Amino acid sequence: TPTCTLLFIRWELWDHNIKQLKNTSGPCENGTTCIFQQKDGKDFFFTLSNVRTNHTLHFSGVALGGTIKADGKICITPIDNVYTKIDYSFELSGSVGFVVAILKKRAVVEGTEGGLANMVTMAEEAQEAEIINMN
Repeated sequence: TPTCTLLFIRWELWDHNIKQLKNTSGPCENGTTCIFQQKDGKDFFFTLSNVRTNHTLHFSGVALGGTIKADGKICITPIDNVYTKIDYSFELSGSVGFVVAILKKRAVVEGTEGGLANMVTMAEEAQEAEIINMN
């Protein structure tokens, strides 16, 4: 299972738009703030909420003076000892964000689907490493 901490501190590994997290105010917990520096140079100011370790992570933020708002949710649900379900949603809103969401709909959808696929890969790799360490 990918942990909240792993997803948080290694965000750039699963989200292809993120260059790095900077100015992180604390660990992966409710109220932690950070800046998502995007590969295009833009900064998004985010706050974490609904953090339940190894279960949920909600991140919401703004860019361009609040004209772009973003909201993302990750929910990790163990099915059994082998399988885990990961749900990930992301949406843009705000006066400029709404326009970007319409004009770049395909890119937003592909980015969200790609992020989910990357989270699954990270989870599988972590699980394989755990099995190897147990042997």
